[in-house]
Amino acid sequence: MVAPRVLLCVLLTAVLLPWAVSVPAQEFPGKRITIVVANTPGTTVDTVARLLGAEVARLVNQTVVIENRPGADSIIGFEYVARQAPADGYTLAVVSVSSLAALPATARNLRFDPLVDLPPVIIVGSGRYVVGTSAKSQWKTLRELAAYAKQNPGKLNYGSFGSVVRMQGDSLVRDLGLEMVHVPYAGGAPFLQALVGDEVQLGFMNETAAMGLGEKLRVLAVTGDKRRAPYLDVPTFAELGFPHYQGASVSFNVRAGTPKPVMDKLHEVFARALDSAEIRSRFARLQLEITSDSPELAARKLAEEAKLYLDIAKKP
Repeated sequence: MVAPRVLLCVLLTAVLLPWAVSVPAQEFPGKRITIVVANTPGTTVDTVARLLGAEVARLVNQTVVIENRPGADSIIGFEYVARQAPADGYTLAVVSVSSLAALPATARNLRFDPLVDLPPVIIVGSGRYVVGTSAKSQWKTLRELAAYAKQNPGKLNYGSFGSVVRMQGDSLVRDLGLEMVHVPYAGGAPFLQALVGDEVQLGFMNETAAMGLGEKLRVLAVTGDKRRAPYLDVPTFAELGFPHYQGASVSFNVRAGTPKPVMDKLHEVFARALDSAEIRSRFARLQLEITSDSPELAARKLAEEAKLYLDIAKKP
């Protein structure tokens, strides 16, 4: 026979537990939110964090702080959220999906699992990567450049900065059957300067960077399912027979173990923020198409992109 006091405790637990579990989601957010940027100020992901952070702060009437933690190919910022931040939804990482997805293929001795320990709440925008050459160069298309490179093995260079752009460049050179010299750069600015200066003859970048170079850059191919402005006269990789090249998406992620009701609340708030006319206008200027993928869909896209990079890394 169960003692009355024990029975009372069991009954109280049964009654109060659902209430206790639901309280965090009902009250969330009840304090300051921090968005960790694993990049330097002024980058696309940093700009997205600041734009949406301001709108989220207005919607939930809470302070939203942007904290830059760049370094080690974004690993420093990602690892901080994945391992040190509480799993309560009050600390998020703004993520270049490509950068996170590439880590299983490019980084050694990681102290977190990019596909498990930093689940996405929402993918907020999708951009494009482009491959280009200097406007000074003699070739007008990617096929012309490839034909020249095949006739002159080892005489052309391709540049990169960061693991994602490096892997895309390696993959394209391999797909085209070319022998080109890889030239790595420590940052985006010197890489882009070298590209438009014709020190390197081929390189990947996101569309925002390409737009910033204006007429100094000749765009040869773009990611995406179909052509769209401002590169309506430029073929997509899919048209050229290389449909596996992915675009540049931005997501907001939290530490694994964050309660699902809190993740759902965050998704709801960020989706509302994306409806702002100001956000839509600013995203358009960043060449980002607005999305509002659910946590489940965002996680699936992250895993699919990670598999693509692993496949690239395995190819000889």
